[in-house]
Amino acid sequence: MSTLDRDLRNLSRAGFSLWIDERRRFVIVEGVHLPHGYDRPKIPVLIELPSVYPSLAPGVGKDRIYIPGDIRYLGYCLRDVHTGAIPRYHTPGWNGWAWLCYEQIAWNPLRDDMIAFIEMVRASLTDPETL
Repeated sequence: MSTLDRDLRNLSRAGFSLWIDERRRFVIVEGVHLPHGYDRPKIPVLIELPSVYPSLAPGVGKDRIYIPGDIRYLGYCLRDVHTGAIPRYHTPGWNGWAWLCYEQIAWNPLRDDMIAFIEMVRASLTDPETL
């Protein structure tokens, strides 16, 4: 079993619903809980998976992370969420994605996994800068 397969299995066992591209280019993680202050309690997150995972973290380089583009924090748009950025891959049934830009991510491929990555995404959404 590959590291990616193991990490996705563990993410599913942690209670997340997953929609995995058949070629393992991306995964949609449903039910990611948001910190207090958002206009909804949870969201789906589309994660483009690097071909060299886990050596390179998801969301870094050419691979991106997407969240719903209409998300609001305390009624405001998030500064680091870019609407109009369309995922490279067709996601049937999911629309309205926006790119979540990371300034940096502390990723250790020997320690971190997809569960840790989802927690990093959640942490980046805590008290975000708004427009």
